[in-house]
Amino acid sequence: MSVSGLFAIGTSALQAAYAQIQTTGHNIANVDTPGYTRQRVELATASPLYTGSGFVGRGVDVVTVARLYDRFLAGQVQTGTATAAADAARASLTSQLESLLGRQSASLGVAMDDFRFALADLVDRPADASARAVVLGRAQVLAERFRTSSAGIESIAGEVEARLADGVTRLNGLLAGIAAANEAIARSNGSAQPPNDLLDRRDALVAEAGALMQMTVRENPDRTISLFGAGGHGLVVGAAVARLALDRDPLDPQRAQFVLQTSGNAIPVSSALIGGGEIAGLLRFRDTDLVSARDGLGRLAGAVAGAYNAAHAQGVDSTGTPGADLFAIGAPRATAAEGNGGSAAFSVEVADASALLASDHVLGWDGAAWTITRLSDGRQTAVSSWPVDLDGLRIDATGGAPVAGDRFLLRSASVMAAGFASTITSVQGLATGLAVTPVAGVGNGGDVRAGSFAVLASNPDLGAAVTITFDGAGSYSVSGVGTGNPTGLPYLPGTTVSYNGWSLTLAGSPAAGDTIAIVPVDEPSMDNRNARTLLGLGDQRLVEGRSFTDAWAAILADVGQRSQAAQGAADLSRSMLADARASLGAVSGVNLDEEAARLLQFQQSYQAAAKVIAAAQSVFDTLLGIAN
Repeated sequence: MSVSGLFAIGTSALQAAYAQIQTTGHNIANVDTPGYTRQRVELATASPLYTGSGFVGRGVDVVTVARLYDRFLAGQVQTGTATAAADAARASLTSQLESLLGRQSASLGVAMDDFRFALADLVDRPADASARAVVLGRAQVLAERFRTSSAGIESIAGEVEARLADGVTRLNGLLAGIAAANEAIARSNGSAQPPNDLLDRRDALVAEAGALMQMTVRENPDRTISLFGAGGHGLVVGAAVARLALDRDPLDPQRAQFVLQTSGNAIPVSSALIGGGEIAGLLRFRDTDLVSARDGLGRLAGAVAGAYNAAHAQGVDSTGTPGADLFAIGAPRATAAEGNGGSAAFSVEVADASALLASDHVLGWDGAAWTITRLSDGRQTAVSSWPVDLDGLRIDATGGAPVAGDRFLLRSASVMAAGFASTITSVQGLATGLAVTPVAGVGNGGDVRAGSFAVLASNPDLGAAVTITFDGAGSYSVSGVGTGNPTGLPYLPGTTVSYNGWSLTLAGSPAAGDTIAIVPVDEPSMDNRNARTLLGLGDQRLVEGRSFTDAWAAILADVGQRSQAAQGAADLSRSMLADARASLGAVSGVNLDEEAARLLQFQQSYQAAAKVIAAAQSVFDTLLGIAN
């Protein structure tokens, strides 16, 4: 072997050591660079020289600088990032919603209790103007709390829409960046060496995009990648990029619809098809958690207003006028979907407030029949004729003709709380009493009496005088407007007599000629019977088997359970992501202690290689001396 071969061995060793020192320094410099993957110099023994005495080594070759990258572990991190981002977004918003509705100082439950306390005081002092004023004030506070809670929910909904728009903008930018990185990587393929730092920058963009939307990554032979959404839609294929956008939902223009624009088509994408990522978490919160709270609040508003209005209408105010509505709500309505081809139109109104459900509905025409779908659970009801009563609503066709595929959004629960208002402004307008009252005849010889008396419905003849006369032989007759003047009706204690919207239960044993007259009340302002009815509504189960306060508590419990579940999922996914990152970091991460130790090792290798070159130089000088 010649001296030049010894120089070559020393030079190759020097170059290898220098490359290792340079790569180690690069690792140390990028220890805090997000997405950086540790690099390592790959060495191989140079082809040996054959001699008659055997093969003699010719040093070392630097093969490549490799990334210490595990695609399986990176895939786990990517999946964990998408899941954690979705869970974190939902947990943050459900916590915000829980804080909004559970704030004690502005709680709707407190307002309902205060309203009941004011009614209880009114029962004791129906003619007291101050007691009446307190009831009106508490009614206004109750209405304000409904509106405030609804406005808070809509504010969160607006925040979600803004975050969705921002997320889509960022995601489109990242996808474009990934496509550009793909192009740069493809151009670098002529070197036959991996562009490590460029691959790192591209993978960092993929990781950032994956935090917004779950993706599947497929690596191509030329080191470029293709990205696909959880639903299989192509997002980045080489340099081709799909564009994501938010479009108006044709059924509900107030709500944004996530669409994928590719090859000239706009494909609606649901949160299920997005899979994971912050956008999926936002959509899941908006379409489930927020809808549940909004519709639950609206259903409660409709039940409260309907019950109090119905009871108030059965009474009379201080002037003897039938009671007007205590509260108003956001009116249910039917809105046609964009793109409907027909001219059909519909009306929606509350038919039975106690039967309302926490849901809106969709009405659709398939060309042969109408179907109403309840959005909360997807239950479908076929319609054979109009009008139809469903879930406390009365839905009626008001004209026009449909075309197959036409749809209508029937807004009910979602709008009721936003329009909740107290409608009575005068203390005299509170209907505390009833229009009529039963009075036993002054000359009665028996002990017949009115066991109970109630007004059940509005009736134009409610204030008409009616007389019940007993013959003492087990029968009675009725006379007066609206009764038909029947005679010979059988009497037993507990008999119920109902006319003109009132109902009377009789008790006792009458003598012949005894009477009970139903007559107009002389001083309605002094009567507290309807005030007692209003007060009693708070104890009745008028909201799906619950009282008003229990229904509110159920809304809070549902929001709290959702928030707790979301936070638990966020904690779990965050922990799993940390474990996945730790596993990937053990392979791809930079450890300063290890790099410092390697730096010393490579420094010594460099020095040793320099000594090989020095030895070769010494041998060469000796040979020159001998030759001279």
